[in-house]
Amino acid sequence: MNFLGHAYIARNHPNLIAGNFAGDSYKGKIENFSNLPEDILNGIRLHRFIDDFTDSSKNVIASDILLDHHLSREWSSYSDHNYQEFVDFVYENTDAQLNELHPEFQWMYSKLKQYGWLFDYPSIPGISKIMELFSRRIGFENDLLKTVDIYQTRQTEIDQLFHDFLIEINEASAIFLLEKLQQKS
Repeated sequence: MNFLGHAYIARNHPNLIAGNFAGDSYKGKIENFSNLPEDILNGIRLHRFIDDFTDSSKNVIASDILLDHHLSREWSSYSDHNYQEFVDFVYENTDAQLNELHPEFQWMYSKLKQYGWLFDYPSIPGISKIMELFSRRIGFENDLLKTVDIYQTRQTEIDQLFHDFLIEINEASAIFLLEKLQQKS
């Protein structure tokens, strides 16, 4: 999952959103970041759980960025909250802990907000723009831009797989969070 998906999974735990949102910026063992607040560490743990679950899922056959496209496009099927309000909620919770987060993420986050990337996710032109940005960011030759064309030719099948995956990851993440939060009690 990408930015939107990570924030969506953490939506019921606002204190974990910032760490979960910034999780890719923290490389190496979690113990290396013991100076961070516990909520950020738990957010990073959740991020890693989501990434591991996604990487091993049989239902995710395309880019995690396309999964965010599906989630944003079908937002009302997954959430009772307005998409704009949810994005504002994510920003508010991330902004509150931004000074604690990795400088690499702070830079990326400033661009994400400045250019409204989360609002590009629902449309094909918008997600194509996001794919192009990520393709350049990867730093090696890739075919990331072709994924939108592949998605469009098999959209019904891929959307069903994404839908099934979102149900699975929601359930698995809820169990992970319950176990993680119970360990702290």
